[in-house]
Amino acid sequence: MTPIINIKHKIYQFLVFPLALLYWIIMPPKPRRMVMSDLRQWAQWRNLKPNVWGFAHLMGAKPEFRTVFYKRVRLLGIISCWWLRGQVALDITTNDIGEGLMIQHGFATIISAKKIGNHCKIYQQVTIGFDHNNQAPIIGNNVEICCGAKVIGGITIGDNVLIGANAVVIKDVPSNSVVAGVPAKVVRHLDRQLDLTAL
Repeated sequence: MTPIINIKHKIYQFLVFPLALLYWIIMPPKPRRMVMSDLRQWAQWRNLKPNVWGFAHLMGAKPEFRTVFYKRVRLLGIISCWWLRGQVALDITTNDIGEGLMIQHGFATIISAKKIGNHCKIYQQVTIGFDHNNQAPIIGNNVEICCGAKVIGGITIGDNVLIGANAVVIKDVPSNSVVAGVPAKVVRHLDRQLDLTAL
């Protein structure tokens, strides 16, 4: 990170801190648990502390974090969503989302899964959506979906799965595997759990 960008982010952090502190205090227990888990994921990626200062930094500098945050707190987000907006062209319609969701960049990304598990990481230009039968995917725990990937239809993505960049996934994916290609196929089986919490 260049010094100029770092200074800009510090300014955002200080300007947004009063708002972040307000959210920190008034968040109800269930959204708080989810937001704190998300915050820990993002803090590891951005080399921040998962405290109110780290939260203020992400609220000020990362519109994709704000999008996830507003999804978690729902109506409470009306305090700031009209002037501190989320990521442009990031659309999350999934309501059943586990804790620890991280969206890196998130531009031109559509997330319309039936369900998303815990500790998932989604990159930019990803589409998770419906097929012609109006069926949407179920995404397991600890799944990483790389940039440009498409996950379509009433399929199930198992736990500890890595979906490669630009893959088109239209069939079930077993747990502990890496898939890639068009259409996507299993290219490797993992002999250990994919640790997205360390990314």
